[in-house]
Amino acid sequence: MIGKILAGYRAAFASLFRFLALLAACVGSGFLIVYPLWRLADSNPSLYTLVFSILFFSLLAFIAAGRIRLSYSRDPSAFLRGLLRKAVLAAGLAASVVLVLEWKRALAGLALLATLAVYGFLAFGLSPSGKRRPRER
Repeated sequence: MIGKILAGYRAAFASLFRFLALLAACVGSGFLIVYPLWRLADSNPSLYTLVFSILFFSLLAFIAAGRIRLSYSRDPSAFLRGLLRKAVLAAGLAASVVLVLEWKRALAGLALLATLAVYGFLAFGLSPSGKRRPRER
């Protein structure tokens, strides 16, 4: 009976020790990352901005590359169609913004309408399999 009680306390203290060790590892690694960045931000803000931007965009690129690879491996044609739709939207919106900033609002509206028309065709006019749909009656 006393052996079971001691085993229970041993398990409880072991899990508490593991939790505290994990907490110490997290605090230590956080300190090792944050303190040099804080010192750099304090001493040279422009270099800090450059370093932080590179680290942040590298993380974004790493995450995006993993998702792109997974999406492409599932269905390459669907991936390329999705990429084309996103490119059409980005280009059309960018062209509209540039035209508005150049005070050509009518052309910006036309570019936006053309973008929506091309996107609608790509998103809803093409079948997912790439084959022609039979005519609906």
